[in-house]
Amino acid sequence: MTQVNNKRIAKNTLYMYLRMLVTMVVSLFTTRIVFRALGIDDFGIYNIVGSVIVFFTFINAGLTTATRRYITAELAQGDEESQRNVFNLAILSHVLISAVIIVLGETIGLWAVNTLLNIPADRMTAANVVYQLSLFTAVLNVMQAPFTASITANERMNIYAYISIFDVFAKLAVAFGVLYLSYDKLIIYGILHTVSSICVVLIYWLYCYRSFAMCHFQRPQNPNLMKEMFGYMGWSLAGQGAVVMTNQGVTVLVNMFFNVAANAAMGVSNQITSIVTNFVANFQVAFNPQITKLYVSNNQTDLNLLARRCSRISSYLVLIFIIPICFQIRNFLTLWLGDYPEYAVEFCVFTLIAVFIDSMSAPLWMILSADKDIRKYQIVISTIYAFNFVGAWLVLKCGFSPYSVIIVRVIVYCIAIVARLLLVKEKVATFSIMQWVREVPVKTIAITILPIVFCFLIARLDVHILILELIVKAGLSFFISCLAVFFIGMQKNERSFIVSGILSKLK
Repeated sequence: MTQVNNKRIAKNTLYMYLRMLVTMVVSLFTTRIVFRALGIDDFGIYNIVGSVIVFFTFINAGLTTATRRYITAELAQGDEESQRNVFNLAILSHVLISAVIIVLGETIGLWAVNTLLNIPADRMTAANVVYQLSLFTAVLNVMQAPFTASITANERMNIYAYISIFDVFAKLAVAFGVLYLSYDKLIIYGILHTVSSICVVLIYWLYCYRSFAMCHFQRPQNPNLMKEMFGYMGWSLAGQGAVVMTNQGVTVLVNMFFNVAANAAMGVSNQITSIVTNFVANFQVAFNPQITKLYVSNNQTDLNLLARRCSRISSYLVLIFIIPICFQIRNFLTLWLGDYPEYAVEFCVFTLIAVFIDSMSAPLWMILSADKDIRKYQIVISTIYAFNFVGAWLVLKCGFSPYSVIIVRVIVYCIAIVARLLLVKEKVATFSIMQWVREVPVKTIAITILPIVFCFLIARLDVHILILELIVKAGLSFFISCLAVFFIGMQKNERSFIVSGILSKLK
């Protein structure tokens, strides 16, 4: 029976933190350069064109989930030959999906860019060039997915972290290239971004081929397993399609009811929330393989403990960042971007709240996705997520502000948590909903009280220098949030584990 490997989780988490720290700092700097180089309109165009591509790549997201699940499960139960077969079935599946994405992208997607989107006429040529480059990059990312899944399933988080760090520095180089080259900035950005993506994909491919026997190419066997994987993917697509409606579909709605400047404000919020989301996702990646292995091994005791711990710490990691960011968002945006778009503040605050709520439920969907039969889960969650798009359309149709669509998202995420808890209880008989509620949302709400009160108190401090005010106020609120998490949110054994780990490193 698979056991929880706390030492491996801790080691992998440290690697993912290293990845997070570097990517967070570099990504913020990169976005600032790109925003200034492109300007508000071109920045908005790039975001809206990219949203069209994501409409089609959600097909790959469903298959990626299936690939990750089957490769991880095979590592827990199968032998080298069966593992290689699963990997090659995944490669074949992704080739088929790439062909589908190209066909959809060059027909429906191309039509949407040229007729449906609200793009200035003098920027249509640049928008079409960027669209084609984004489509090519999307296909590359589709073919990369089995290799990424192999690295995470084998829990080689150090390699995953190193390649990710290379990726963000490559994007930083792209940003400087856009800043200093004199041709059309939007087209230059699209070309250089595609080149950097090619380099990253090649690194993933070469590493996996040299490091894992399962990643050697051969003719795949057992077509029934491929049929099973596509069946899993088919139901996963429903959930992924709902997520696309939540994000890219709502982005298109905002564009239709407003303009590209509103999309630029939404794009700014997406950049900030992407950094926070990636931060907590780094932590969750370290847990995901072991949650899958514990589930397929039917080790419910360790599975329940790991799920609650991951939920708690995921919410804490988001919390310690969103409290300082939300209270200093205007100063942060001014220092980061200068003249930031209208509604950017509201978009950032409400999107961060949505990320905070959604972070709690990540271990729940990991458990549900570890099962072969995800039909009921995907039907329920897709129905709930569909209300996000419908609700966004209703509030915009009624004349509400652009950021009202994110308030709808917050409500939908709350309903989704309740649904996931009930579904996990059906799959794992020993799972206690009330214990999860006491340990995760109740304890998290208790933690927020002290930092929020402190933030209101220090808001009266009069600091005349912008950067000094941001550092002092955000730094103090971050410190208080960390103390609240450590002393109120963590259990005694978790505090001892952290302290002993720090002391051992110092020695």
